[in-house]
Amino acid sequence: MDFAFLLIFLSTPIAIFFLLRLAGEQANKISLVNITTISLYFFSILGTFPLYYQLDEYRFATGVTDKSLVFLVLICSCVNVFFFLFGVIFTREIAGIKPLPFTSSEITKLTITRALSLFLSLLFVVLVLYIYLGKIEQVAIVAAFKDGASAATLARSKMGNDFAGSYHWYSLVLNNIGIIVTLTFYVSWLQSKRIIILMLFLVSFLISSFIAVMATEKAPFINLLMAIFMAHVLVRHDGKVPRKTLIQLFVLMFFVLIVFYIYFMGSASIWQAIGSIFSRAFSGSIQPAYHYLEYFPAHQEFMLGKSFPNPGGIMPFVPIPFTIDIMNWRFPEHIELGIVGTMPTVFWGEAYGNFGFLGIPAIAFIMGILVSFLSYFVSKIELNPVTISLSVWLIFHIKQISVTGFSGYLYDFYLIGVFLFIATVLFFDSKIKIRTAKLL
Repeated sequence: MDFAFLLIFLSTPIAIFFLLRLAGEQANKISLVNITTISLYFFSILGTFPLYYQLDEYRFATGVTDKSLVFLVLICSCVNVFFFLFGVIFTREIAGIKPLPFTSSEITKLTITRALSLFLSLLFVVLVLYIYLGKIEQVAIVAAFKDGASAATLARSKMGNDFAGSYHWYSLVLNNIGIIVTLTFYVSWLQSKRIIILMLFLVSFLISSFIAVMATEKAPFINLLMAIFMAHVLVRHDGKVPRKTLIQLFVLMFFVLIVFYIYFMGSASIWQAIGSIFSRAFSGSIQPAYHYLEYFPAHQEFMLGKSFPNPGGIMPFVPIPFTIDIMNWRFPEHIELGIVGTMPTVFWGEAYGNFGFLGIPAIAFIMGILVSFLSYFVSKIELNPVTISLSVWLIFHIKQISVTGFSGYLYDFYLIGVFLFIATVLFFDSKIKIRTAKLL
C-alpha cells in the first residue's frame, strides 16, 4: 500500500498537467479553470502525504491514524480532479464551448459615471460595516489583543457561524462587493495613474483589509492580496504569471501568516507558527474528508440530496447542517465552549455524503461542465476594470470548491448578488458590450 500511495501521489500532478493541456490551459496563466484545478490539487491531494506518513503530529493526535483511510482519501481526491477536468474537456472539445482568449490590450478605461457609482458603492460598504459592527458583542481581532486566542475564537464564532441575523446579506456586501470595488479601483489606477483613483484604491483597500482581518480569519486577507496580484498580472502581464513576482508574493503572504498565527491563533514562537501554517495549509483542508469517510454511513445515512439548499422552504425537507454535525461529532467539546464550528472540505466530501462513492465522479464531471460555462460566459463580456475585477472575484469564489461543498453553488446567492451588482454598475453608464472571437 505504501508503494501504491507513493506512485499515485507522484504521478497525479503529471496527469493533471496533461489534462489541463487537453483542456487548452497553460500552467502559468491565470484562468478560472487553471486556478480552480491548482487549488484542488494543493488542498485535496498534496496534504494527504503528511497525513499518510503521519508527519503532522497535530493531525495524528486529533484522530487521523488509519493509513488505509488516508489512502482512500487520496484515491477519492484524484478521481475528483480527473473527472472535474473531464467535464471541462467535454465542454470545450466535444460541445465546442471555448472561452475567448484574454487580451489585456482590449481593456478599456473606467468611465467617470462608473467611477462615481463605485464610489457610492464604497460608501454603502462602509454603512453596512457600521451596521454589522453594531450587531455584534465583540470584534474578534479586539478580543485577540485584549483576552487572547481563546476569546478570539468564541468572538469569531459569534461574528459568523453563530451570528444572530441574516449574515449572508452582510457577507455579500462586505466580503464580496467590497472586494470588487477595491480591485476595480486598483485596475483603473494601473491604467490611468491618477492620484484620485490611487486615493480611492488605498481607502477601499484599508476598508477591505479591516473587513478581512476583523474576525481573525487568515484566508480572507491572504485572498485579498492574491486577488490584487492576479488583477495586476492580468493587466500588466496579459495573465501570464512572472515567477519572480510570484515568489515575492509567497514571501509576503508567509510573513503575514506568521503574524496571524502568533497574535491571533496563540502560537508561542515563530517556529510553532511556521509548523501551524504548513499543517493548516496542506493537511487541515483535507483532514475533514477523512472524517467524512468515517461519519458516512456508519454514523449518518447518506443524505441523498438533503444537504442541498432549500430557498424559501419550497422543498419538503430541511437542509442537514452536516458540516456542523460532523464537527460536533468529532469535537464535542466545542458544544460545551459555546463555539459553533464547521468542518467543510473539498467538494467531493459532500458528494460522497449524499450519494456514496459513485457520487464523486458524477458530481465532479458536472462541476467541470458548470465551471467551463462560467469561464465561457465571463470571457464574452467586454474587458474593463469592472469586468476584470469580476473575473478575479469569480476565480476566488469558484476555487472554494477545493475546501467546501458543491451544494452552495446550486443556488448561488453570492454569484447572483455580485452579477446583479456588476450589471447595475455597467448599465449605469451604457449597455454591456459582448466580445466576439477575432478571425485570423
